[in-house]
Amino acid sequence: MKNDRTKAALKSLLVERSLVLGPITLSNGSESNHYFNCKNTTLSSEGASLVGDAVLDEIQNLPERPTAIGGLTHGADPIIGAVMMRAREQGIKLDGFYVRKEPKKHGTKNFIENAPIPGAGVVIVDDVVTSGSSVLQAIEGAKRAECRILAVITIVDRLEGGADKIKAQVSRYIPLYTLDDFRAEIEHIKCQENTTNSAPLLARASM
Repeated sequence: MKNDRTKAALKSLLVERSLVLGPITLSNGSESNHYFNCKNTTLSSEGASLVGDAVLDEIQNLPERPTAIGGLTHGADPIIGAVMMRAREQGIKLDGFYVRKEPKKHGTKNFIENAPIPGAGVVIVDDVVTSGSSVLQAIEGAKRAECRILAVITIVDRLEGGADKIKAQVSRYIPLYTLDDFRAEIEHIKCQENTTNSAPLLARASM
């Protein structure tokens, strides 16, 4: 019941802060009429709390508890922090790590920061999945560190084919939401915009 309330509240916040309509070029180069800028949610105090609860709930339902949570920087970073802190509040030890897009060129020259020990069970997280490339890079990095990937958990899956690529690499892929969960809200916003744009100029000027 608590998880249902958390996910409902998080969905509302994503609609309010992260859902953007209009012609948008996605990371894979394709064009879309909608976009999820989840960092506006994950980097807000309310969003961090909700994301921490929602993702930790999914982790606790896994057959095996991970010892670490990680993902590709930067999309995964605020999720990792939120989940780690919520886990600590509940007495659960969960470390964090992140995979760089390329190895650090100075200092330690790390490819993974705070890499788990070989054989550790880990969960990969990310904010939005389109082609799945960010998650796949994180999976590759974790495997390079000899981690066992127990699951991938993401906030929104745009249903653009990324899920199939992820499922080919891991046994459990858990998106908190898919695009289908937001179709009603997208249509509602479009209808509101169309009504506003079609209003007589004098009426709009008096608003």
